[in-house]
Amino acid sequence: MSESSKESQPVLPEYVRQSAVRAAIKLGFTPDQFHVSYEAGSCCDGLVGEIHRVIIAEGGRREDLFCKIPPLNAARREQFNSMILFEREILLYSTVLPAMFEFQREKGICEAEGFFNVPKCYLTLFDAENDESVILMENLRNKGYRMGNKLELVDYDHARLVMTHLGRLHGLSLALRDQKPELFAKFKLPDVIVPAIKASEQMVAMFGDALENAISLLGPEEETERSKMEALKVDHIAALETCLDGSRAEPYAVMNHGDCWTNNIMYGYKDGKPTELALIDWQLARCASPALDVLYFLFCCADATFREKHFDEMLEVYHTSLTELLERLGSDPNELFPFSALQEQLKTFANFAIIMAAFDVPILCTDPAEMPNLNGDLAEGFAASPEAQMRYAHRMGGIIRDAVKYGYL
Repeated sequence: MSESSKESQPVLPEYVRQSAVRAAIKLGFTPDQFHVSYEAGSCCDGLVGEIHRVIIAEGGRREDLFCKIPPLNAARREQFNSMILFEREILLYSTVLPAMFEFQREKGICEAEGFFNVPKCYLTLFDAENDESVILMENLRNKGYRMGNKLELVDYDHARLVMTHLGRLHGLSLALRDQKPELFAKFKLPDVIVPAIKASEQMVAMFGDALENAISLLGPEEETERSKMEALKVDHIAALETCLDGSRAEPYAVMNHGDCWTNNIMYGYKDGKPTELALIDWQLARCASPALDVLYFLFCCADATFREKHFDEMLEVYHTSLTELLERLGSDPNELFPFSALQEQLKTFANFAIIMAAFDVPILCTDPAEMPNLNGDLAEGFAASPEAQMRYAHRMGGIIRDAVKYGYL
């Protein structure tokens, strides 16, 4: 095995390089014969992790992998509790998702019909004692997949595809709990984000500031919206904790992706239209209300104009997809999750999407070229330019107004 000596290569810890070697051997490369090189990826939006490329070559064979590691900056790694989140994502890739995929295969569900929409994972490492963690997975860009532009609002075709696959993910989860309750019980994962927030005074302050900034967007005539947002802000961390308590969503709690927004979805296209997708970044996966994923995406990634035209239809697309997979898997959707239950869950747990939107929408509105230094103070860094402020006011203001209009706030 040899490594490229190009100066442009990122300086990565030895454990990362050793993991790349083990992945190469696992993929069938000949020991001492393959060549490994590394390229720094764009980690400007990666608050809790960095992405680099690992290229393994031997003769005419080449494998191009994504390498995800915790931030090399120790302060940022601690600030965002990166190791806890990496532990969760590795559990998903190594245990939970493979079991969910196997259950579908046992039922004769092919990839075109079920939920298999994640990148292949070749190797994981988690060593909490030494602050070391690695996830090596396929580079979906080699298959033509690409991530959406976070500055652009989601359109109908992309949103419909996301709702279809979220429905399948949640339907699969409901079928598992119905037919294999002992296995599903092992996957009742608690939330990891609220403990991480509560452990950091800076994070608590950032969420409070984010809600205050959102409230400042409201005009003097919007008294109802303002009073409801002020009430939400009073104890927003407790409100978030309540929404993320899976026991409160029973008997409808499902495996959530947990962070379903533009930055964590890659699309495959045919004739210019999105036909495939993959959900990446499972660090916030949890067992909780299905409403969390649905509202998080439709609030954070769409605007009020889109929701006015398509919100009800997107809910129908989601629930129809969930229902169809449940039926194929042999469970009764009317018993496990009727549409009336979805509507109730949306109203009960919408605070999650509102609070998280206040924190995340400024990031979505910030041009990558204007991203703040992630190793510094982030409090004033996002949505700082006049253009970003206009995008932020449009998106976040619409979220608050729609939350009141739909009876969610």
